[in-house]
Amino acid sequence: MNIPSPYKILYIFIGGCSVFIFNNHLFLSFFFLFNLTLFLLVKTEKKKSFKFLEKVKWFLLLIFLMSAFTGENDFPILQIKKFTIAVSYDGIIDGIFKAGKVATMLIITQIVRLTTKDSEFTHGLKSFGLGNSTSESINEIIEIVLGEKNNKKKGQGKNQKEKENNKSTSAFDALKGKVGNLPDKIRAKNESARAKLKSSNNSIAESALTITLIRMVKIAPGLPLAPGHKNILIFPVFIYGIKKSTQKFSGLKIGLTSGVIHFLLGFGKYGPFSIFQFAIIGLFFDLFFSIFPNKNGLVHLFIMGIFAGVLRFSTEFLLAWALGLPKPFYFLYLPYIISQTAFGGGSAFVSKKLLEKTKINE
Repeated sequence: MNIPSPYKILYIFIGGCSVFIFNNHLFLSFFFLFNLTLFLLVKTEKKKSFKFLEKVKWFLLLIFLMSAFTGENDFPILQIKKFTIAVSYDGIIDGIFKAGKVATMLIITQIVRLTTKDSEFTHGLKSFGLGNSTSESINEIIEIVLGEKNNKKKGQGKNQKEKENNKSTSAFDALKGKVGNLPDKIRAKNESARAKLKSSNNSIAESALTITLIRMVKIAPGLPLAPGHKNILIFPVFIYGIKKSTQKFSGLKIGLTSGVIHFLLGFGKYGPFSIFQFAIIGLFFDLFFSIFPNKNGLVHLFIMGIFAGVLRFSTEFLLAWALGLPKPFYFLYLPYIISQTAFGGGSAFVSKKLLEKTKINE
């Protein structure tokens, strides 16, 4: 049976979000098994695996542990004087179902992704207000990105000069204000994006494609445990795109476009929530520039980068809030938030140099 794409999109948001509303264990168990069965039975040309759950395994484990160690001290593990570390029986059950809620949402997302062509998905989004030009841009960008990935597999996408450039400056240098060739990298990526797109005057599509291409490349090899290191490049792309665009809410449009692309390409870890993560960041930049239209100084860019870095945590924060996780969860995520905000603040140096080199200062 061929289900129209708008109904599939509705299922992502209604079905995926409903698990956070209901707490009946029988319903949640049935709904999880129902969607898991659908996922296993679905026939698709796309590659099917449980890698999407592997991407969030630590988040799921943390949800379980936070719940398991909350409640009555049913199973004491360690006691230091009057302080006892113990596991709660009810907490274990609660943790299983809370982690299961996130897993169910992601399984639903995969079912829709596997059974819907990219063009059908963007066509379905038109029913929810997506414009024709944005829909066409998304489809075009996806074709370009898939082509880039294929070229990369064949060993084609990089010449020696690009490899040398990648070694010269890292995201960690930018934290010290040593931006080196990072602004030039962004300009090169943006010019490359413009050359690949059919429309040569679409800064929204250019920026969305640039962000996607940046996410495909490791800019800090050897230091994988540095959440948010790509903020150094991504945030300046947002700012550069907003300054170039004449459209209202261009940051929001860049964020939504790149969010849908990342969702369709499987980059986003948290299903439909990943679409809105970058949209919120883009909207924040829009609002900041609407309040301070001519403020391109380092201090203002630094403040924007810090707050945008915090917003990179918005997905996990929203899920934790929806699941009712205890306060220690947010404390354990503090190093992650610090890393995101540090690189967000560091992006100010890159943004400043980029705006100066491109003479976009007003």
